[in-house]
Amino acid sequence: MKKTIWFSCLLILAFLSCEKVNYYEDKPLEYSPTISLAHRGGRTDSLPENNYASCINALSFMAGIEVDVQLSKDRTIWLSHNTKVVGCNGEQNCFVETRDIEIESIDSCNGISHKYSKLADVMNYMDQHNIRKYIAIDLKDWKPCSGNSMAVEDVMKAEAEEIIKLGEKYNLTKYLLFENDFPSVLGWIKKKNSLVKTFITSYGDYEKGMLEALKNNLDGISYKTNFKDELDNDKINLLHKKGVRLMAWNIPDSTYMQFLRSINVDFMQIDL
Repeated sequence: MKKTIWFSCLLILAFLSCEKVNYYEDKPLEYSPTISLAHRGGRTDSLPENNYASCINALSFMAGIEVDVQLSKDRTIWLSHNTKVVGCNGEQNCFVETRDIEIESIDSCNGISHKYSKLADVMNYMDQHNIRKYIAIDLKDWKPCSGNSMAVEDVMKAEAEEIIKLGEKYNLTKYLLFENDFPSVLGWIKKKNSLVKTFITSYGDYEKGMLEALKNNLDGISYKTNFKDELDNDKINLLHKKGVRLMAWNIPDSTYMQFLRSINVDFMQIDL
């Protein structure tokens, strides 16, 4: 009896979700093959993640890169997955509370490089060498280090504003793909420059991600695969029918990569 009730509830929820999706008009996307991006700037066994050298290497053979970014106190965009600056004595302050001169002073400890890279240097290289490829920007939610940096959404908006300025300066605006958890931040980004693409982060929840993207008029979903809801051809077709793209990450192996290509996922973040 309990199983019957539970199954009935699932059917009702599925029906309601479909009704919500059908409320939005169809905006069919033209077919395009899956685009592969180098995850975390194209880290390898010999090149660190989110680093100038790894990015330049990846751009030589990939269709683009994905990078994690942090904003310094001087409003410079640095490449780092960690919200805190890591030096020879371990973690220090948050980037947003640290001056550029302090970040630039970090070089190496015991032969291990801790030198940080600027997004501007990567973009400048791309512009100088006429490289027009995608840059997925992961604007992460983060825990403030202190009362001096409590306005998390404001910091992410400031990050996005500086990145858009760089995109405009180096002729890369239309290749910028912003990923974020906050629809309000992504909506604000879209108003700043309509050429950039905005992706709401979904941790394996397909329906929630799809409805958030449609409700907030976003370009797509940044989707954690192999985690919760499994993707399939029907799900991708429905997204594309409604004008929504999907960027997949957390890809376990090459077999799954081939599967994602076969169902026509729009972007894949690949570990090199």
